Amino acid sequence: MKGPRTLDLNSVNVAACALVRGILLPGVRLTLAVGWVLLVLGMASYTASAMSLREAAAYATGAVCGDGASPAAMQTGNMPQAGLTVHYNKAFMKFLAKKLNKLQLCTRMTMPEKSGLTFRNFMLTPPIGPNLTQQTQGTIGNPITIVCNFRDIVMGQWADYTNFSDLTFMTSISDDLMNYRRMMAYRLAQTIDTLIMINLDYLRTLDTNTSNQDSTVGPLYAFTKQIIEQMPPSLFGQNVAPMQTGYFYGSIHPFFVGDVFALDNTNNSVVDILKHTPEGQLKLEELMDDDDDGEIKVLELAGTRWLRSTNQTTTANWQGSGLTAISTYCAGEDAMVFINLPSAKHTDPHPKWENMDLWAGEFARSSYDPPGVIAAGTAYNTILGIGPSPDNVSRARIAKAVPQTT
Repeated sequence: MKGPRTLDLNSVNVAACALVRGILLPGVRLTLAVGWVLLVLGMASYTASAMSLREAAAYATGAVCGDGASPAAMQTGNMPQAGLTVHYNKAFMKFLAKKLNKLQLCTRMTMPEKSGLTFRNFMLTPPIGPNLTQQTQGTIGNPITIVCNFRDIVMGQWADYTNFSDLTFMTSISDDLMNYRRMMAYRLAQTIDTLIMINLDYLRTLDTNTSNQDSTVGPLYAFTKQIIEQMPPSLFGQNVAPMQTGYFYGSIHPFFVGDVFALDNTNNSVVDILKHTPEGQLKLEELMDDDDDGEIKVLELAGTRWLRSTNQTTTANWQGSGLTAISTYCAGEDAMVFINLPSAKHTDPHPKWENMDLWAGEFARSSYDPPGVIAAGTAYNTILGIGPSPDNVSRARIAKAVPQTT
């Protein structure tokens, strides 16, 4: 009789191992293989996509004969709302203002109120020369008559204004009183500068020495360093004193500054002179520089400080050449007398037009404007006179030449 059956553990282990090796292990290997294939394919796809994007970007931005990305569909032509708003810069840009410096070529005087329209300057004319005749003993002899000359300068009035309607003034986004006050100051400065220049030009007819530095050598009739070097000694030769600063003052066009520095390559030119001193070397580092008053720092020669200005007299067909000449001015003390009648309500002329204090304000309703449609304005009002010294000796030199710099 057979006994009970017992479990053979060795047989079970052998069967389990056979099952793992035969079924599970191949399945795991298959799963790993499939995963690896998917991973490789994914990386390849990612790389290809990245390369495709880079190539597309490069292609789109390249200039390839009309090929590339298509233009944007929505543009300002079919999006009118894009052009509905304009940004306005309330800070005005600077206008091209001239350097105006003729007031610095004048001796300034003031006239008191209630003194009439005419300002009279007196001058003692010196005797004709020394007396080399010995005094006769015991004889008094005749007295010497001293001649007293005078010259009248008639005062004149110059005034201008501009105003704003209330609608304009109340709706404008800019600071109108400040901006237009500045423009009116520039207008007054040009008026004064030109009046002084006209009177300086008169000296050419009063005293022929005024024009003894004109450029008369053709065909160019150019401006040379010798002109500005000879002007001050010519004034000293007539015993003309410098201004109270100790210098003569000159007004020169920037074109001539360019001629002196850029075109003059002769020996002992201005640049050559400046090379000989340490101070000159420093000036050459700031060649053509100027200060707030327009003084050209490097052009300070023979006791003259030169100021640049584009408001200079021009002369057409100079010396029959068909060329236009420009005047250069060099002035000493009392070359031109500028007289101002100061008043609390008048504008005080200033060498720098930016510093002139013009009236500006808002208007109240009046009988002249019952509706009150004029809201504000700005204005200047000056009473002044300009003229030379009482004698006929010119204290200025004015040279005409044709600029080579343009």
